[in-house]
Amino acid sequence: MIDDINQLIKKNKAWAEEITSGDPSFFDQLSLDQRPQFLWIGCSDSRVPPNQITGSLPGEIFTHQNVGNLVQLNDVNCMSAIKFALEELEVTNIVLCGHYGCGAIKAIIDNSAEGLLKKWLEPIAHLYQKNKAEFADLSVDLAYKRLAELNVIAQVNSLCRSNAVLDRWANNKTLKIYALIYDVGSGLLKDLGVNISSKADLFEFQRSAYL
Repeated sequence: MIDDINQLIKKNKAWAEEITSGDPSFFDQLSLDQRPQFLWIGCSDSRVPPNQITGSLPGEIFTHQNVGNLVQLNDVNCMSAIKFALEELEVTNIVLCGHYGCGAIKAIIDNSAEGLLKKWLEPIAHLYQKNKAEFADLSVDLAYKRLAELNVIAQVNSLCRSNAVLDRWANNKTLKIYALIYDVGSGLLKDLGVNISSKADLFEFQRSAYL
């Protein structure tokens, strides 16, 4: 556990030395440009670092993270990240990743969110109320997991309605969107079976999803 800034810097030095021992020119090359093929939209949870859980190196994944892995069309931060990733970096894949054991999900089901956090999590609260009948026969743990999955699906739908994504498809440029859930307890990613690569795919997805 890192609990001191000096430890943080020491570990950074060790990490950089390990990277350069395998590839002395790695950081020189990395400093010239970034050309990731993936935009990863995920939760801010400290247990879900995109590069580590996918075994990726710096420069391979462009990331945007927030509490609850939300994609809100009025969120300038999120929309700017998506626009930059698509138009400047020209990523060809977007992953929307939630995770089991998410504090945002628990806060909604337990009705424990307050103040600014409660306001931020309103989209998840609305989703929970809309699908509440589905949770009636589930244990609390299964309810947490199911809402985490439904939230990922809902955020994919929101992502696909963003101007940057729609413009990309309108211009017939390649863009694939996926939905994943990360299991903190096993360290494994679960594919939720979403693969959207066009506006036509989006319409089919909307007909079958819990939105």
